[in-house]
Amino acid sequence: MFFPDSNSSVKLGRSVLKDVYYFGESPMLDCNQFIINDKSTGELALFDSGNGVSLKGLFEGMNNLGLDYRKITKVLLTHEHVDHVLGLYPLIKALKSNPPKLYAYGETAKILREGDESKIFPGNLGISPKMFNLEIIPLDIVDLKLDELIRIGSNFTLKVFHTPGHSHGSVCYYEETKKILIPGDLVFTGGSFGRYDFPGGSLDALINSIKFVNELDVKYLLPGHMNISDNGNQQVDYSYKMVQSMKSFF
Repeated sequence: MFFPDSNSSVKLGRSVLKDVYYFGESPMLDCNQFIINDKSTGELALFDSGNGVSLKGLFEGMNNLGLDYRKITKVLLTHEHVDHVLGLYPLIKALKSNPPKLYAYGETAKILREGDESKIFPGNLGISPKMFNLEIIPLDIVDLKLDELIRIGSNFTLKVFHTPGHSHGSVCYYEETKKILIPGDLVFTGGSFGRYDFPGGSLDALINSIKFVNELDVKYLLPGHMNISDNGNQQVDYSYKMVQSMKSFF
């Protein structure tokens, strides 16, 4: 097993605010995951699927918080990188009797729908599906639309923004009323931001995308890696200032 500890470790979770839960990334090549609970139906929306190896740990972490993984009915992806999408393959097997709908935008949706292993595992990463005990297959993906509104029960409405720079298919999910931003790997806490040297990355696009989200009213910043924050505007502004400084080196 490529990551022997990930399969056995519980993904520790906690409530961020009412009906919103955070599960921290496993030690290697994984991502933070977030769940929104539709209390009216008990259905759960999962944001990003992790690396697949950590899926059992996610289920155990959910159980510790009284969340039933069998209630996951939506998986909303932020982008196409392996640490965010590989969990889809074991997840749909685990939920084969009632599979969730899988949502992605643009290039992310295309890559997953085609099941093209070479695009999911670019050669420069030096990794393969065998390292994760996975078989890459074409997936049934629901295409997200620009500025689409995703409703989760009556209490959450998230708007989809296309925010390229880290990858072609990167999106952010924004809940305006509760001031929640789920940016994937666009911005992180502490002034950090997503890499732009992967296939489909662009520093100029990254700067423009961070500038865009810096104009949103954000309290809860729930990024794909590192810590989360309840001082979102300040954290996004740190990232914007830092990424702007990169231009002076090029």
